Amino acid sequence: MILKFFTFYIILISFCVIFYNSVYGQGKELRDTLNNNRINSADTLGSKDIHPQDSPESSGLIIRSKDKKLSIRFYGSARVYGSYDFNGLEGGTGFSLSEIPVGEESNDEKTFYMTANVTRIGLDVKRKTIVGNTLIRIETDFNGTDNKFRIRQAYGQTKHLIIGQTWTNFSDIETLPLTVDVDGPPTAVSVRNVQIKYYLDFEPGWRFRASIESPSILIYIPDTLSIESVTQNYPAVATNIKKDWEAVQIKAAGILNPISVRNVSGERGSLLGRGALLSINADLTSSSSLKFQGLFGKGIASFLNLSDNSAFDVVLNPNDGEYQLTTCYGGFVAFNQEIFREFLDIDIVYGLVNLTMEDYFPDYSFNAGQYIAFNGFLSYPGGFRLGVEYTYGYKKIKDGSSGVANRFAFTFYYDF
Repeated sequence: MILKFFTFYIILISFCVIFYNSVYGQGKELRDTLNNNRINSADTLGSKDIHPQDSPESSGLIIRSKDKKLSIRFYGSARVYGSYDFNGLEGGTGFSLSEIPVGEESNDEKTFYMTANVTRIGLDVKRKTIVGNTLIRIETDFNGTDNKFRIRQAYGQTKHLIIGQTWTNFSDIETLPLTVDVDGPPTAVSVRNVQIKYYLDFEPGWRFRASIESPSILIYIPDTLSIESVTQNYPAVATNIKKDWEAVQIKAAGILNPISVRNVSGERGSLLGRGALLSINADLTSSSSLKFQGLFGKGIASFLNLSDNSAFDVVLNPNDGEYQLTTCYGGFVAFNQEIFREFLDIDIVYGLVNLTMEDYFPDYSFNAGQYIAFNGFLSYPGGFRLGVEYTYGYKKIKDGSSGVANRFAFTFYYDF
């Protein structure tokens, strides 16, 4: 009941904000984080989410037209990632709690892994048009399934509107700590969905976002049953609102995630997943900060950094043929300390995630996990960054079996 009320409250506030802006015209942009406040007629769009692993907006080769109405930025980031695992976790660019071996599969095999597939290439095109300033961004890397080339982000942006693939609205990317592992804390929400997003920054220090998205849905059906697959009827609806103070930022987000299912009878059915998220970023001193993100929901397991076929949004109860939304909660807290400003800083991160289990859930279902990371990053003017990290993870599955993993990882960036 509390979850339903909170989600409804966030969405209600969202519609009020849109109505207030459309009637009273309080749409003055608060700041221009898209282009670091560059003075250019094509660079006056509103703010966007900045991931801590993103290349700086000042990097790249920028070409501008004579009339200053068009600019093109080509940018890239040559990256190498390496890891050494001590407890049987297979090497990879992300520390996945759901892939930690448990029970009889637990072992002490060592694995060394290194790749340059996380190298990124991007293109920004900004143009002043009859509908206002516009931006098209395409960002790619080579870290897709089976190390294939993939699109990380691909979207178009105008004043107040973003259409394409980018970070889900049900998150707070700016609150994520900097980590060596590419996916960030496995107990955080950091997925990229195709979406249509409305955004608004208004005084004094408020930021609002509302979107319809196309997330991946994970449904578990026992092997003993043969049920025809089903397409999804409706998009997810996500909103968030954020308040910026001088030293503290707080965001509240909510999501409604309609899920279509195929009943045992063959008829189409539906369930309504929903969730709430709260994030806080606080500057403790001029050189240290504390970050927090917590979430609770039903039918939103696919938004977590857990691998497919280990955590499910919906599970079919074979006893009565009814579908059940999976309840999950989790989050993280992170402390950052700058040792030498803009040159060396350290992060300490702790996170947990828990999925409520029912008797009929498969025994191998992911039940709970914990995550601890210690890292340090050395930055050098000119686009160089070196990071090292130690990570510990704990995993428990539905049948009670558990396992642990230890990893030492490093990464090297050169942004150009």
